[in-house]
Amino acid sequence: MAIWVDRFPIPDFAWRNERMANLGVKGRVVNAVSGTTGIGNLTVKVVDFDPFFNTDDILATGKTQSNGNFSLTYSPEAYSFWKGDRKPDLVVWIMTPGGRLLFETEEVEDVSDDILDVGEIRIHPKHIDGWLVTHATLKPENGDAVALFPDNAIEYLIDGGEMFPAITDAAQAARTSINLMNLFFNVDKGLITKFKSTFDPANPPSTNCKQKALEATLEEVLKAAVKKTTTAGGTIPARNIPVNVLVTDIPAVASDTSREVREFFDDTGVKAGDFNKGLALLHARAMIRDGIEAIMMGSSIKQGYFSDTRHAIRDARHSGSLLHDVNVRVIGPAVAQISKTFATIWKVKNGALDTIAIDPQKIPKGTGPNVASVQVLRTLPGGTFTSTAPGDEFLPHGETGILEAYQRAIANAERFIYIENQYFTSPDIVDALINRMNVDTGPLKSKKLNIILLLNIVPDLPGYPDRQVQYVKQLKAVAEATGHKLGVYSLWSRSLTVESNNQKKFEIMPIYVHSKTAVFDDTWATTGTANLDGTSMNYHQTSLILNTAFIEFLGNIFPTAARYFFNGVYLFLLYNLLKLIPVPSAIQSAINPFGYLLLAVGLLVLLIKNFDKVIDAIKDALEIAFEVIELPEVVRNVTARPAQHALPKRQRQPARNVEMNVVLYNGIDGQPPSPAATELRQRLWKEHLDFETLPAELHSLPPGPGLLNWVDLWDARAKSNLEAIAALTNPKADQSKATLPGNRVPKILAWTGKTKPDKALEALNIRTKGLRGSARNFNFDKCKFDPRDFSISTILRYILWPL
Repeated sequence: MAIWVDRFPIPDFAWRNERMANLGVKGRVVNAVSGTTGIGNLTVKVVDFDPFFNTDDILATGKTQSNGNFSLTYSPEAYSFWKGDRKPDLVVWIMTPGGRLLFETEEVEDVSDDILDVGEIRIHPKHIDGWLVTHATLKPENGDAVALFPDNAIEYLIDGGEMFPAITDAAQAARTSINLMNLFFNVDKGLITKFKSTFDPANPPSTNCKQKALEATLEEVLKAAVKKTTTAGGTIPARNIPVNVLVTDIPAVASDTSREVREFFDDTGVKAGDFNKGLALLHARAMIRDGIEAIMMGSSIKQGYFSDTRHAIRDARHSGSLLHDVNVRVIGPAVAQISKTFATIWKVKNGALDTIAIDPQKIPKGTGPNVASVQVLRTLPGGTFTSTAPGDEFLPHGETGILEAYQRAIANAERFIYIENQYFTSPDIVDALINRMNVDTGPLKSKKLNIILLLNIVPDLPGYPDRQVQYVKQLKAVAEATGHKLGVYSLWSRSLTVESNNQKKFEIMPIYVHSKTAVFDDTWATTGTANLDGTSMNYHQTSLILNTAFIEFLGNIFPTAARYFFNGVYLFLLYNLLKLIPVPSAIQSAINPFGYLLLAVGLLVLLIKNFDKVIDAIKDALEIAFEVIELPEVVRNVTARPAQHALPKRQRQPARNVEMNVVLYNGIDGQPPSPAATELRQRLWKEHLDFETLPAELHSLPPGPGLLNWVDLWDARAKSNLEAIAALTNPKADQSKATLPGNRVPKILAWTGKTKPDKALEALNIRTKGLRGSARNFNFDKCKFDPRDFSISTILRYILWPL
């Protein structure tokens, strides 16, 4: 007989039945303000840390009494692995009723007490309720809101078509300093960040196209900013100001730009730095101009992110990619925190910074229609920001403020939750949504939500597509059982053109949602760089990514080997068949070299084609395995326990990326009213729902506590889009519904749970004939869209078609 530890059997020895060393925990949670009053109705969990990094045991879950006391007991069966010479290692978690972690006690190793007394735990009441982020786990007795700044002017820059010109103009307008950080920056690669107003991206010129398109490129603006004198004939004025550029360093990964950035700016006066710390990547993106204006970007600085709100398949600016993103310009006191964050990250590897920190009190207040109080929140890895120099941020445990913001907002939402995000794989976000829908007491019980999610069909990390499907199915089941409304959608672009033979040609492809944005109740909104996955929230989902990548790698090896065998047989037969054709010997001797060349080129094409998937799998593995240099740091990251939040009582924090979001408030938690959150939702919904002006029922929240019908309206819009697209792709369908209004391209369709675009369309009964894997790519060197010529490669493709 055997008992199981995870998936491995171990003998069921007699010691299994010996008396357990520990059978319970007790303690008390006290209001840190009064010092004596207990806090009731908090969730308490007792956790046994597994010694071999398997899943930790939740031994018991309970509630604090009205006086703050708690006493939890458990049976020996609660331990999944225990033996006579190993006493448990225990911690206690104190959580809100919605599951947000407030406090973790220090680990007590080898507990031998029957009932472990963890003593008195002091928590500030502001950590428990409200919308404002307080970093509960980092400073449990101090309930002050973190990085909260009033009077900030907010301007949304939707998609790259608005963001790229904005950062270019901001850099040109700088007079004292420019600080820029991004995941990637494609310098010296023909990048155009601002096009001339006369340039038509749908019909670009066929000659001198780059000269006719280029207004400015950010890299040249940055180089000119540090110069003392303007170059003769130059159009960008010199200003002799400090410019600092910071990018992520991901060794051995093809998309890494740190080396090209350093080499491009070498000897120009621009300081180029990079960030690399174990598995933690610099994912935050921002430009700070003169310490008074910041543009927080969701996008990397690559041409493929240059897509406007139309997301047209034929657009010369986007290099064949269709991406939707949200960026925000902030002018006001909050810029001081964004600037401080840049300095903190820069100093990890790149030494002193030329620019001087600015006091938020000295930054002019923002003005205009969208002025709001904001919190500048971050996800930061532990063990990285440990400088003790005067003025530096000392953050040995990192931060998880963005996750706390989402958890608080979800727990307090009363009317609707709108989320659009590149990834949706964070278990803590899903738990928060489930806990909110399951509320069965208090005023929120009767307040049913409309939950609208805009997600990708195929998130681009191994394991993420299936995990996202799993989580959405869980949410749908809970919503159906609890009376909440949940709608999930994907974003598509379409094109209908008339060919030279007067035949209509319909094309469709998914738009990749790169946004990291949410709006709740029109009173709370956030945007920035944090995805809703473990990496951006609190800890890397390393096992999910690596396990899936390895399985996919193995899955590609064997089919490729089989294809090589049969392709070799085909080439052998084809060559011998050609030898049987009777031709004069002179011609035969003349074409033989060409025949060998033909077969050699064909074999090369064959190798490239068949190795494609294997190379992709290897690349995925390399991007994960070699994204770091410091092996000891990687080991520390991988072996650190997952944690919902940054925890000062732990020696090691799990790896997480560097992220930065702004959170905006409208008349909640003592913050002044602001239209900024509502405007963000309105702008996004006009784009996604294809409205010139939002109808009245979507423009603003209707008065009264009744259940909204916004999910129904989204469903109706998705249905009408489906009927129109189905009619355009099927002549037998009802052609009266084939109208696609105006020239506004994006279309929502129902998210199907299929993890491939063709399968998603098939699930909606849409023909896949016009499905594109990429948009029309414009080559500025040749001034052509997608050149299709009958070159030798095209001829070979027909000859070697079975391969």
